[in-house]
Amino acid sequence: MLPRSSRRSAEGEPLALAEPRSALTRALLAALGGVAIAASFLDFSLWPLAWVAFAPIIVAIRCARSKQEAAWIGLVAGVATNIPAFYWLVGTIHLFGGFPLWLSVVFYLALSLFSAAEFSLFAIAVRFTRLGPAAVYPALFWVVLEFLYPNLFPWRMANCQLEVPLLLQVGELTGPYGLSFVMIWTSTVGVASISSGLRSVRVALPLCAAAISSVILYGAIRLPAVDRAVLRAPAVRVGIVQGNLSIEQKGDVRFLEGNLAVYRDLSHRLAANADVVIWPESVITDPLPRTIRELWPEARAALRLEKPLITGALTYAGERDNPRFYNSVVLFDADGRVLGISDKQILMPFGEYLPLGSLFPGLKQFSPQTGDFEAGTAVVPLDVPGVGRFAPLNCYEDLRSPIARDAIHRGRAEILFAVANDAWFSDTPAPFQHEALALWRAVENRRFLVRVTNTGVTDVIDPAGRVQLRLPLFAPASIVAQVRPLHIETPYTRFGDWFAWLVTAIAATALLVSAGSPGRSARPILPRSPG
Repeated sequence: MLPRSSRRSAEGEPLALAEPRSALTRALLAALGGVAIAASFLDFSLWPLAWVAFAPIIVAIRCARSKQEAAWIGLVAGVATNIPAFYWLVGTIHLFGGFPLWLSVVFYLALSLFSAAEFSLFAIAVRFTRLGPAAVYPALFWVVLEFLYPNLFPWRMANCQLEVPLLLQVGELTGPYGLSFVMIWTSTVGVASISSGLRSVRVALPLCAAAISSVILYGAIRLPAVDRAVLRAPAVRVGIVQGNLSIEQKGDVRFLEGNLAVYRDLSHRLAANADVVIWPESVITDPLPRTIRELWPEARAALRLEKPLITGALTYAGERDNPRFYNSVVLFDADGRVLGISDKQILMPFGEYLPLGSLFPGLKQFSPQTGDFEAGTAVVPLDVPGVGRFAPLNCYEDLRSPIARDAIHRGRAEILFAVANDAWFSDTPAPFQHEALALWRAVENRRFLVRVTNTGVTDVIDPAGRVQLRLPLFAPASIVAQVRPLHIETPYTRFGDWFAWLVTAIAATALLVSAGSPGRSARPILPRSPG
């Protein structure tokens, strides 16, 4: 008698594959899927892996003997994803927060377990409801978790697809969640096709194929349309400057004059050909009073302004001896007048504030470098006279879609730009992962996104999500880039995360329906293998 994995029905369709018998085998399957996800974020040329990475995880979940085992399988998958994909967080916590290395490792493991719990919730939901009509439930549940789960580094499965611009264009409708949905659905339908036989997936296969085809077709139609809109807009010449200053130079006010000299010299080389010059986050580390309206003569000389300048700077409110500090972006005109200030809204833990520091003041002794900054309340668009209306995204803010969307929808910004200091990431994949997450802001809102960082990645991303230029990492450099102010209002700009909310409602309904189904927990997930 043939093993069940190779037996066929009378109609010639394959029957269910033999399930993995041991808990260890199921855990290894989950780990395999997690490693595949991690690999697609460590090397973006491996993007096809992400389309099948959830398949072994779903097989392991379906074969779990209980909800408790399913939760553990999810945790294994989450750990296998997060620990290798974002290992650089250890160094970042150590350098950025000033924690001892051993404590940084402890924090990282705690963060990894917290992030891995997202997979546990996914596994419990899939084990509880099974795959659902057309094998769509896992895709629903994953999108809900991508949307609602509070990860410190808010990655989505769609973020690893940046090398395939054709697939990104659906972002102007759904944000990254539409592509993530199709990717997880593809893995799930593959599992259903192999394990359950073709008869049971005659609906799922064509529907999933239609979804993939729709994403590709939409991209093929929209890419040339976006390019035509870009060509019709007037050109703006933006000078971008990457100083490549060390962490010690950036963090010590004694280096301020030397730091400014680096940026002055790099800016002077391109000033004649630029309409506006942009420097990265917190180049000016000697705090400026927020009441400032014009630079004093010595400060104008230190900056050597030749064109309007947008730069990261520390600012303060209140008295100098009892200040409230802000991480700000400031716009100066060529005469030193302050035309606008926008404050960072999302402060970085372990650097700009200490989580739980107010409840446990003793923690601050382990992180003497951690600051105590105030958060801004909104992006303030910066109007550069005769050039355009720029929306500043400060560091982490280019990872959060609501901030960029609000700056365009309410603030009528024509160009997005981000300033950051990614030197904390050192020579790791982190700067490129940051870029991969940030470029969706360009697609969602059909705006150019200019990213100016201290050490890289400094780049220009067009409204289709394509990287137009990228300065070398860890090298001082400056260049004039041509961008174009746009006034397109996309469905995403106007309606935001409607797709994610719709999926959330459908997923909640699926859970409620499953909870009301009699005898569900007693039914096997997969047929037993022989023996």
